[in-house]
Parts: sequence; structure tokens; C-alpha cells
Amino acid sequence: MINQASWIKRSISILLVSSAMWHTEQASSQDFAAPVQSPAVPMEMQMPIPSPMQLPEDAERPPSRLDGVSSTDSDAEKSIASDDRVARLFGDVSQIDGLPADRESLAISPAADAVFREEALGRRTADIGDLLRRSKGAHGVSIQNRTPIVSDTRIRGQRVGQVLASGSYWAPARMDLDTMMSKIDSRLIQDSILIKGPYASRYGPGFRFVDLEFLQSPRYLDGYEGHGSTSGTYNTNGDQFYGRQSFWGGAEDYGFHLSYGHRVGSDYETGKDGFFIPADYKSRDLFVAVGFDLNDHERIELNALRLDQTDLEFPGLVTDLNLLVTDGYEMTYVNEDPGFADYFTSEVWYNRTRFEGDTKRPSKARQIPTLVDAFQPSFLGAADGFTFTDGDALSAGYRFEATFFSDGDQCSVGTDLIYLNQELNEYDFYDPDPNDNNFPIPRSDSIDIGIYAERIVQANDVWVLTAGTRLDGVFTDSRDNVQGVPYAISDAEGTTLEKEFFLGSAYLTANRDLGLGWTANAGMGFAMRQPTLTEMYAEYTFIGSLQRGLTFLDGDPNLKSEKLYQMDLGVEYIENGVQFGLHGHHAFIQDYITYDLFDPAGTIDGFQQGASFVNTDLATLSGFETYGQFEMSSMMSVFGILTFVEGRDHTRIDPSRHTGEPTRSDSTVEAEPLPGIAPMEARTGIVIHDPSPLDRWGIELSARIVDNQDRVASTLQEIETPGFTVYDIRTYQRLGALLVTSGFENVTDKFYREHIDYRSGLGVFRPGFGFYVGAELTY
Repeated sequence: MINQASWIKRSISILLVSSAMWHTEQASSQDFAAPVQSPAVPMEMQMPIPSPMQLPEDAERPPSRLDGVSSTDSDAEKSIASDDRVARLFGDVSQIDGLPADRESLAISPAADAVFREEALGRRTADIGDLLRRSKGAHGVSIQNRTPIVSDTRIRGQRVGQVLASGSYWAPARMDLDTMMSKIDSRLIQDSILIKGPYASRYGPGFRFVDLEFLQSPRYLDGYEGHGSTSGTYNTNGDQFYGRQSFWGGAEDYGFHLSYGHRVGSDYETGKDGFFIPADYKSRDLFVAVGFDLNDHERIELNALRLDQTDLEFPGLVTDLNLLVTDGYEMTYVNEDPGFADYFTSEVWYNRTRFEGDTKRPSKARQIPTLVDAFQPSFLGAADGFTFTDGDALSAGYRFEATFFSDGDQCSVGTDLIYLNQELNEYDFYDPDPNDNNFPIPRSDSIDIGIYAERIVQANDVWVLTAGTRLDGVFTDSRDNVQGVPYAISDAEGTTLEKEFFLGSAYLTANRDLGLGWTANAGMGFAMRQPTLTEMYAEYTFIGSLQRGLTFLDGDPNLKSEKLYQMDLGVEYIENGVQFGLHGHHAFIQDYITYDLFDPAGTIDGFQQGASFVNTDLATLSGFETYGQFEMSSMMSVFGILTFVEGRDHTRIDPSRHTGEPTRSDSTVEAEPLPGIAPMEARTGIVIHDPSPLDRWGIELSARIVDNQDRVASTLQEIETPGFTVYDIRTYQRLGALLVTSGFENVTDKFYREHIDYRSGLGVFRPGFGFYVGAELTY
């Protein structure tokens, strides 16, 4: 009987040889006199490219989305015959220059990255966090995979609250069971822009930003057109199936895009000699975009998203989800000649998520055997004890922005309002007292009123300067009396729940064209962010946060706002089929919000250990990102990426804040690494593709090399993680309007887990070997 390793090698050999023979036969009938374009390295890279921070000298207003064939000029609406779209299936290590002109000005900060939806098809990604993690074009990004379709995005070591997902200001309903971007399928966006510092003012108070652009309605200059696509992907590990049906169309002054997606999956198998991880899921989403042109300079775009998820298993957490429902609505109005400015945009959004979950599945007890001891039979012996959770959260607001142009310079001023409302109940039914069995986040809300200004200055032919500032007033409050809690929340905290935060931010960046394809950039900025509603008002809620997994969290309404000071310095080269970049960063954070462990009397040792949110006076985050890509020939290119970040808590002992305690636990430890920091990581690979202009096929062979992580927060029971290397093979084949993708993931069937994976029970490990195949027909 052929063993697995031999089967893998034989399958790969057959795939490569068959593909090469077919392509050689087909190529003999083609005329190669046409200019050669590499799908892995766009044609623009073969000539000098102006810096993405450089503005057109004659720009009077941003290019209209009505210019050209479609209002978005989006590759998503083009036929699969488009070379640009196929070229993006594997992406590049730097893609800022591929953004639409009206989005490019949002990505001018040091080390900014751009990622396009096409990679979602080429790399078989689920949510947007998964797309950012797998893309070659996003650097300094790590994710915690809660399930195959739910991931928590970390950017340069920072997490939810410090990282904002904008567009419609997406926020998690519960920070362990859903995330900022897990509610959005990666194929529903046009592009994502990563801003890895306080170098933006329009998104709200935060330290890192992900600007999401949903698919937009198209326009067609020659009258009505209608198109569609049908796609599906199957992965053998976990029997994961994904299908999507889309239709889009329009005419000169209106357009629409309608899309439905369906995902199902079951338990996946870990690497060699491993076991099955309970990870069932069912997910359905419906997306609608409709746009109307009111006249030649005004238009309205309406987006709606409906997500229904059921039977989601979270292997490292106390509860699973029985259901989660999200409704999201966004309306954007654009006026290219408003009279009082050169350009005006306004956005209004409303997002709401509701969920219910519990611990009743047998797979939960198998994965975390400690639950059997923790949740003993109920008081009357009628049934086993269990935990039930439900939640409701919404985000709503608006943003108005006016832009002025003068001699190539650009100045934008705006105001916004961000309203957040959140409620979480967690009933532990092993407790015999129904008046004392709820460990909630009480109904809490915050309202943020902000004003901001940004300016881009083309100082001369080689210098571009940007500056911005923002002021916010944030007002929070929480319900004092909650069902299942026998005391007033304010009595337990000994403080008022109503809080006010006055925040500010400012930044300055510079970009210089050094000539011969080289550019240099630098930035410095200051920003503040208020504590999240969870960090302030959680009442001993079982929320997965630290590596150990089974920890309940205690909020603190007296938390101070974080203050970040950051510096960036980088250099880039793009010319003659070569891309290279090196970016370094360092940040000081005052009153950084971290954790402190405690174990109250009467709890079960090793299970019901609590963590409270606490300010530490000073923390630092520093590191670098470097990347390169080289087109060796018309059909081959190589790439490499290396990222590293280190975080440290410098003031653990004194002074520090801890509600009700004079010092923090393990007070003899003066300083230690911050928790949840991913280790150094490298990605390298080779792309081989059809050298003809038809871009009919391509193969990517890549390796992800992760270092061991020995910089751990020992006082938070974080443990070291060994390094590992994972190999993947991905291919695409274009047959007219049909695009076929396939690949082998974790080719060597490596048994491993990420540093930030939960250690609860048997532990959460990553999937072993899997083969996937998919197809998309565009018509």
C-alpha cells in the first residue's frame, strides 16, 4: 500500500508533468510575438513606477469612478479573460500601485499595504482576516484561527480595540466568538488597505487601520450589460465546501451587484499522527450593491450584507455558537462638484450582530475534558450543568468629508460620529441560584464625536509630505442592574460607570523619490484610544483572550486611555522586474492595556482562573518587515518576506493599576514580553506561469517558516512554542471563461500549532495535509 508521503510526491509529479505537457502542446499553436506579461509580476514593474504617494501634477479632483468602463474600474467585474485579474490570483509582495486612483491617496503612509479580492480565489481564503494573512502583499499580519471561517487579525502585535476595521466601522459582538472581519467574506471586497500606524485620521481613535472597500456597482458606457459568475471550492481536510453565485450589471447611470455565498465544513484532521479538531460550521451570506448617478457629478451607492451562521464549533473556547446573524447597511453619497469644496463624500452605516451559544455539544467535552469537572451536575441532579451565552451588538454612525485641491496639493476636513452598543449574557446553570448565575457584559454603549483634517503636499518633484490631526470626545456608560447579578455593578466596582475620554492624534509622514527606482519614506505620529466596552465592563465573563484559553475576564471602568508614539523608516525599490522593501518601526505606549491573572477563593484551580484588564505605565512594540520579488524570466519569479515584532511590558511592578489590589500578581517580575506576540516569520517561494499574454496557467510553490517563540509573558502562564515550516502548492488553469484552481496545503502533513492558538484541553492545532480544487465560470 502506498504511504501518504509517496502518494503526495506522485500526485505532485503527475500534476507538474501533465500541466507542462498540456501547456507545451497548446503553446505551439500560439503566436508569441505579442509583448510578454507575467501574471506574478505586473507589466508595470518592468518600467519605472512613480511613488504611490506622488499625486498627479494636474489633479483638480480625484479621478471619477465613471471614467472608463465601470464606476469602480474594478477587476472583480471584468471577464476572467482579463490579464490583470489572473495576475492577481497569487498577488505581489507590493501592490499599492494597483489601487484605483481614488483609493491610492488612502495608502500613502509608511509601510502601507494593499490586498485585492482576486487572491481570495487563488489562495482559498475565508474571511478578510484569512485573506490578509495568506496574501504576499500584507506584511506584519498574524491571525488567530478560531475556526476555519473565523479569524482574529493582529497587526504588528496589536489586537481588537487597537486595530480598527473601517469602511462601516466593523466591531466584534464578543471578542472571542466573532471578530472585526470574520463577518465579511473575502470575495465581497474590492480591496483592503492596511495602515500600520497612527498615520490616518478619518477612521476613528486607533493605532492600526484596515480600510475595506466592498464591491461596487458597475457602469457601462455602451448601454445595459449583464454578467454573472458561478464558483465552488472543495477541500478534502474537513470536507469543506464553498459556493458562490453572483450577478452584476448596469448601464451608463446605474448598476447593481448581487451575490450569495454558502459554506459548510466539519472536523478537520491535524498533522501526522494527530487527531480531529471539532470545527463544524454552516455559513450563508447575501450581499447587494446598488448604485445610481443623480447627474454627471453626483452618485449614491447602497450596500447591504446579511450573514447567517449556525452550528459553529470553537475548539479552544468554553462555548460554541448555535447561531449568529449579522445585518449590515451602508450608504455613500459622492459629489464631485459640490460648490463649497472640490469633492465631497458622506457615509452612513448601521451594523448589528446577534448570537446564541452553549457548551452542550459532546465534542466540547471531548476536546476540553476539564469541563466535566468544572460544570458538575446541577444542584437538583436533574441535568448536567452547562453554560449558555447570548449577545447583541451594533455599530452605527456617519462620516462627512470635504476635499480641496490646489496645485497638486490635497486637503481634507471631516467630522464623524461612531455609536457602539453591546450586551452579553453568560448564564452558568450549574449554579443553583438563578439570581446569581449570570456573568455578563451589561448593556453598554459609547458615542464618539470626532473632527479631523488631513493634508497631502507635493512639495516638489521628489518630496511628498502628509500630515493629519484628529480630536475626539468619547462618552461611555453601562447598565447598573442586570438579571442574574445580585448586586449593582457600580457597587462591585466601587465607581461610577459613566466615563468620558477626550482623545487626540497627529502625524507627519514624508516620501522622497531617490531616483533609479528607489524611494524612501518616514513617519512619526501620536494617537490615543479609549478602552473598549469589554475592557471596561466585563463581569467575570469566560472570554478567550490569553494563550491558556480557559480564562474569565474582569473589566475595569477606571482604565485610562492608551497613548501611542510611533516612528517608521523605510526604503523601497521597484524597477526592471524587481520589488524590494525594508521598513522598521518602534512605538512607545503609555498606559498600555494588558492583563493580570488572579484566582479567587472557591474556584477550581487551573480552570476558572481569572484575568483582569490593567494599565501598565509603559510598553514598547518594535520590529521590521522586509520583502522582495524578482522576475527571473518571462515565466518565472521568486519572492521572499520576513517579518518580526517584539513587545515588552516595562513597568509591571510600580506604578501600575489593578482594581482592588495595591500591586499586580507576581510583583517580583519587573518587566517581561507582552502576551500574544507572533514569532519571527519568513515566507518564500517561486511562481512559474504561462509566458504568453493569455496567462492560461500558473503554479506557486511556497514555504512558510516560523521561528520558535521564547519571548513569552510567564506571569500570564504563556508558554514557549517551537518553530515549524509548512509547504504549499497552488495552481490555476484558465480555459476560456472557466478558471480552475487547485492546490496542496501542508504538503508534508506537519503537526503544529501557532503561538497564539489556545491551549485549552487537548489544545488547538492547525490542519494537516489537504487537497483543494475549485472552479469559477464567468459569463
